[in-house]
Amino acid sequence: MARYEKESTKALYKRGWFWIIIVGLGIIIGVTQNSKTVTTSTNSYQKDNSVEVTIVDFSTMSKEEAKTWMDTNKINCKIIEEYSNDITKGKFVSQSILANTVAHQGDKITIVYSLGKEPTTEEKNALKKAETYSNSLHMSKQGIYNQLTSSIEGFTKEAAQYAIDNIEADWNKNALEKAKKYSLNINRYKFRQIYDAGGITFKEDMGVYLLNYAFYDEKEIRQTLSVLALGCRNDNCVDAGECVCRTTH
Repeated sequence: MARYEKESTKALYKRGWFWIIIVGLGIIIGVTQNSKTVTTSTNSYQKDNSVEVTIVDFSTMSKEEAKTWMDTNKINCKIIEEYSNDITKGKFVSQSILANTVAHQGDKITIVYSLGKEPTTEEKNALKKAETYSNSLHMSKQGIYNQLTSSIEGFTKEAAQYAIDNIEADWNKNALEKAKKYSLNINRYKFRQIYDAGGITFKEDMGVYLLNYAFYDEKEIRQTLSVLALGCRNDNCVDAGECVCRTTH
C-alpha cells in the first residue's frame, strides 16, 4: 500500500508517458506552424439535384470572381490559401471538381490559391514587428522599414521589405493618427499664433512634420490634411484638443 502511494505522488516530469505526450504535441505544433493555410467559405446552400450546374475553369478567375460565380450558381465553396514554392502569390493552384463537370446546386467545391513561397523565420518576425509599429505607433511604410533595418531591430533589408510588402495597414489612417497626436502636442502659445494666422501655418507645419519626421509621402499627407477635422468637423478647425475653429462670414 505504501509503495502505491509513493508511486502515485511521483512528479509528472519523471513519468515516461508525460514526455511522450510533450514530444507528440511539439511535433503537431511544428507541423501546424510550417503549413499555414487560410480558409474562407461562401454561403451554405441546400442540395438540389434538380438544378444542374456546369463547373467552369477557375484558373482564369480571381478569388473574388470565383466567390461571385459560386453565389450566383448556389454552389458551396471552400477557398484555401497555402504556401507554394512554385506558384506566385495569389495565383490559382487547383480545384476539387474539374472544369466542364456537371454538378448540382448545393454541391461543394474546394479551390486552392497560392500564398507564395513560405517566408523565413526572420521574415515572419519582421512582419510581426511591423504590425506592432503600425498598430501601436501609427508609423509609415518608410518609418517602419527604417526601424526594422536599424541597429535596434537588426533585420536584413530583405526581411524588412517582406514585412512592408505583406503588412495589412491603412497608411492614410496612420498618417491621420500621427497628425492628431502631433497637433495635441503643440504648446498653447504657438497654437494661438497659428490660430491668429488663420490655421494655414499649422497645416503647413504639420505637413512638414509628417514628411520629414514620420516619412509619409506627399499623397498621404495631402489626403490626411484634407480630412483632418481635428475634433470639430470643420475645414477651418485648428486644434484637436479644444476644437477652436476660425469663424467664417
